[in-house]
Amino acid sequence: MFRNRVFLAIAVVLAIALGSAIFKPSPAISAEKVSFWYPPFGQFTIPIPDLETFAKSGKITKRLAFYLDHLSPSQQVELRQALNTRYDISPIVVSQFTYSPIGLVLMKRLGRILQGDGYQNGLSALRAAIILSAASPEGLTPINVLRRFPLPTIELDLNLGLAAYSEISLLWYRKEMAIAALQKQSEHEIKSTKIPVPTDEMDSQGAYSWLKREFAFQNPERGMTINATLYNPQGTTKPAPVIVISHGFASNRDTFIYLSQHLVSHGYAVAVLEHPETGSKDFVAFLNGFGKTPNPRDHYLRPRDLKYLLDDLERQSQTLPDLRDRLDLQNVGLIGHSLGGYTVLALGGARLNFASIKASCDIPEPDVNSFNLSKLIQCQAINLQPQDVDLQDPRVKAIFTLNPIGGSTMFNREGMRSLNVPVMIFASGDDMIAPTVTEQLFPFTWINGAEKYLAIVSKGTHFSFLEKSDRGVLTIPSSLIGVDPSFAHPYVKSLSIAFFKTYLARQSTFQAYLTATYAKTISRDPLPLNLVTSFSEQQLVEALSIQP
Repeated sequence: MFRNRVFLAIAVVLAIALGSAIFKPSPAISAEKVSFWYPPFGQFTIPIPDLETFAKSGKITKRLAFYLDHLSPSQQVELRQALNTRYDISPIVVSQFTYSPIGLVLMKRLGRILQGDGYQNGLSALRAAIILSAASPEGLTPINVLRRFPLPTIELDLNLGLAAYSEISLLWYRKEMAIAALQKQSEHEIKSTKIPVPTDEMDSQGAYSWLKREFAFQNPERGMTINATLYNPQGTTKPAPVIVISHGFASNRDTFIYLSQHLVSHGYAVAVLEHPETGSKDFVAFLNGFGKTPNPRDHYLRPRDLKYLLDDLERQSQTLPDLRDRLDLQNVGLIGHSLGGYTVLALGGARLNFASIKASCDIPEPDVNSFNLSKLIQCQAINLQPQDVDLQDPRVKAIFTLNPIGGSTMFNREGMRSLNVPVMIFASGDDMIAPTVTEQLFPFTWINGAEKYLAIVSKGTHFSFLEKSDRGVLTIPSSLIGVDPSFAHPYVKSLSIAFFKTYLARQSTFQAYLTATYAKTISRDPLPLNLVTSFSEQQLVEALSIQP
């Protein structure tokens, strides 16, 4: 048991180092061993050359066998794969990221586990190892990072490593219990519903053709021009409801091409913008050393981008002949992914909760065992002022979010309760960026309105609903993407049509599609789908309290 626990701690450290990395010559000194103290037994060491031999050939030396013999063959294969996983990221990008405010916090956290001489925080040495690894012919891999750690010994804080492993295990277990409870609730709703199961294929393209138009507008509070795209349906007999799509951090207007074209084919005008400073163009410039970090008030400015976009569309609909009387701008729907999920929730009525932000973020150094990566982004909201709290736009009538962040910290319970428009939340069970329980499930239970829907893809990830874009910033490893996103796209297309037909087009017959029964009819392996319309905070707390 002792040896197995020690190995698990080391495996966790390697996994954390790998997670941080995704975001010149060799050093004269390189690490020779990982050392840790395990009272009352004393000091233990793992030679890094032995780990390297295992990574390259699978051979387990006698010294390494002490730690690995209790692992199953499949676990040994998984460890070897983890050690060898390569990320093709330039050293310039790695350097810029690790010196950024978010990267610095991550490096500090990891440096408390992987320490340098005298058990000092290993931030500087770890950063150097990651950059040197990225610049080397072997590329950025966990084993290469360990090899290039510029000190003879990596001092491992075993207590923190074990605590990290325990925290990850608990998070994973609680997520599984929550999903099981949601699936049970979904089955209950299926049994109790009397609505006939619809047979229409909502993911099929609609009847309308469209024109795609590029334009630009001003956000005077940014003092810059913002680029946007409008997909305008042709042949409609009345003004089309408008849907605006807000992308996530380091993303762009290409992220939801498949969804934009699907919605416009069903008669909606779809506007997609690229948020300045958090879009892919600006983020690439920053990572390459030619740009600056996002504006510290961006959590305020992002919803304002959408507000000024709607204002500009109103101007265009009054002045441009081809748009005159074509857009219904008092009947607006919003779609947002990740940070874009926060953006649309804020514009739709969720209020920033400064008490929650201060309690979670106003501390000298974040907890090393906090594995909610989205919280690093959310805590940037501590720069905002009380007058920034209310960002609601009355033109918004419905909100559709995918893997949203903000619920745990920026809004919390009180902020989410201020929502008074219909909301659908898409959640992924294997979301490593915005953890499902804290960022989607609890926030769903806090929404007071009766017209709310939670769709959960238990095997989905933070990237399952996105379009692959050639303009992306980073090459996302397939292990983080998970199952081919094309399996999840039909769910988004079907339920978004049903949602907006119900709440923007006011076609009540489409309510039948917003049910657990319909979700079950379109659910497919390997990404099964469940949907619930009712799930309370008490139910969630009870599910999370079940002990293994």
